[in-house]
Amino acid sequence: MNQKIFLLAGLAVVLVIAAAAPFIASSNPDGLESAFFGIFGAKEIQGSKLSEEHAKAAEDKVVTITGNEFSFDSPFPDYSIEGLSKFGEVTAIIIGTILVLGIAFGLSKMIFRAG
Repeated sequence: MNQKIFLLAGLAVVLVIAAAAPFIASSNPDGLESAFFGIFGAKEIQGSKLSEEHAKAAEDKVVTITGNEFSFDSPFPDYSIEGLSKFGEVTAIIIGTILVLGIAFGLSKMIFRAG
């Protein structure tokens, strides 16, 4: 198989997965975030719904203890574009995927030229 066709087929598969991700991903927080909120009482450890009020209190408590606010602006907070619902999630993930692939491709070209 031609290398260019192989790469384009791989890119197509990656973009299909990226487009499907918001529809098949869990709406529950990931393990690390879930453990954080469980430790600070914003949710039960297993399977319960996150209380936004308790989550904010947990984050405030950590800021008080550590002095770190852990806040920064993200171009796509929570893997979404505000106001676009699922379409915003799909778009944000596809843009991120293309950016990461572009960076990886560029770095690989630079490394192979240097070596």
